[in-house]
Amino acid sequence: MKGNVLLVDSDIASAFAKIDRLELLERLFSDYEILITPEVYEEILVPMYYGYGFPLKIIEFFDIATPGREDVKEYQELLLDKTNLGKGEIESIVICKNRGYLFSSMDSKALKFAKNYGVKTISLHAVLRSLLKSNILTEEEAREIIKEIEEKEKTTILNQEYIFE
Repeated sequence: MKGNVLLVDSDIASAFAKIDRLELLERLFSDYEILITPEVYEEILVPMYYGYGFPLKIIEFFDIATPGREDVKEYQELLLDKTNLGKGEIESIVICKNRGYLFSSMDSKALKFAKNYGVKTISLHAVLRSLLKSNILTEEEAREIIKEIEEKEKTTILNQEYIFE
């Protein structure tokens, strides 16, 4: 078993699953066990009900970090206060804080809250930059992945210069 743990939010997991590149996370975080929480698992199942296949890739790829009693209590308290965050984000952040895990998301609000809550985080930008710096991806490949994520997620990845500086 690996010593470090990374909890990924549904958006990061979905983005890499939709472009068939979950193995990039595995290569970059080879010293980490990469997990999702039960609430993230539930979020990921929703697109399956609408006929999407990518959730199966996520379910096959990630194991689940089961929350303990203290995690559940803290999660329930935060859920009442932090309605602007999703259940998966809140559960992930609580587990990361209580166990010293790393948290990854594409949601800037979730990342900011996690940092303020004392959780170490890694954004999509930092993941992509690390893939470049570790020579897992070339600059051309990274730009193609950004383009694919933007197309599949119907989003725009802002401040891309950070990735390539």
